Amino acid sequence: MIAMSSVEYAVDHSGRHLEILRGVNLEVAPGEFVALTGPSGSGKSTLLALIAGVERATSGRIRVDGLDLATLAEEGLARLRRERLGIVFQDFHLIPTLTALENVALPLELAGRPQAMSQARTLLEQVGLGDRAEHRPLELSGGEQQRVAIARAFVARPALILADEPTGNLDQETGNRVMDLLFGLARSWHAAMVLVTHNPDLAARTDRHLRLEAGILHTVKP
Repeated sequence: MIAMSSVEYAVDHSGRHLEILRGVNLEVAPGEFVALTGPSGSGKSTLLALIAGVERATSGRIRVDGLDLATLAEEGLARLRRERLGIVFQDFHLIPTLTALENVALPLELAGRPQAMSQARTLLEQVGLGDRAEHRPLELSGGEQQRVAIARAFVARPALILADEPTGNLDQETGNRVMDLLFGLARSWHAAMVLVTHNPDLAARTDRHLRLEAGILHTVKP
């Protein structure tokens, strides 16, 4: 599902050359759950951005679901994100002027798929928000907003879920319920997942635990 080989990512900032990722090698199999931990600023979110094609590697090779990202133009990368990836953010990233139903349906509508609204409604029912479909984000609690975001991530039936601190803005009890939902959906749909988290209990629920430190990826032994 993911194959990264000798991936480097560096930026020039205020006259300094900063190496964010150094020689990253990573393989994630279809249906595998991988946790990614590490100190703030270690490059975890950057790694997800590279996998999603939002950022491009300075050097090295990245393949996602059989596609070499270096060969894709922006249109191809956007199609990859729409059709093969589901992304869940810490800050929900819902469009405030759209209802929960419209937010979930948006990826399907952008892809020109028929019956976008009915499929979105089915997903909202699966995450327990069928009765909140017409509410806008500010009318929902944080946990409800994240469940909407999870429904949106799954609506196109992606092969890969990228989750960046999905419980970071939630209390522990709500966060646990949200993660139970996220893990359950991904397992039942056989989607792979890369989960960025600071929570060791969440990392322990995945198939493999990796840690980024100073841009270098390490395996954490059970």
